Amino acid sequence: MSFKTEKNLTGSFAIPASTMTISGFTPGEDTDCHALNGAVAVLKKRMTAAELIRAAWSLQQPSAELCTHLAERCGSGDCGECADEVKGCPYDALDFTHDIDLPDELLEMAGIPENAPLHLELEDGEIIVSANHDGPGLWDIPTPLMQGFLAAGICPGELEEKLKTGEIVYGDD
Repeated sequence: MSFKTEKNLTGSFAIPASTMTISGFTPGEDTDCHALNGAVAVLKKRMTAAELIRAAWSLQQPSAELCTHLAERCGSGDCGECADEVKGCPYDALDFTHDIDLPDELLEMAGIPENAPLHLELEDGEIIVSANHDGPGLWDIPTPLMQGFLAAGICPGELEEKLKTGEIVYGDD
């Protein structure tokens, strides 16, 4: 369940008491606020095991809804490239099953900012790692999430196009 919030004069927002009540909070209850990338989660500061399980499970729903929304925006194999029966889909050969984690110290020594998207290139049998300055791409999507997108039939070409162009895909519908 989602509710719209209105900004106040300071640019912040308040969660309506009715929303907190529906979510199982009691008046004056302490909360933990988690700043996420593109989202904020407000949790009870103290929870029983049952409450924690319900909260964890509840957080799955908006994630699924966001992924479904993205799937609706990216279509399923209608990027134009896939229509060429001779060449086939250019993304079929890509393998999204591997995730490579590089030590933070190594990235720092290379002058690559923390959480920067990476660009990998093969040159003379060596893999060259650098910061990706071309903007976000398919390789910036966490492997398990990308595998889920592919299993759901999201067209990688459409998704990559939306990543590259920065097109708004959520909000103001």
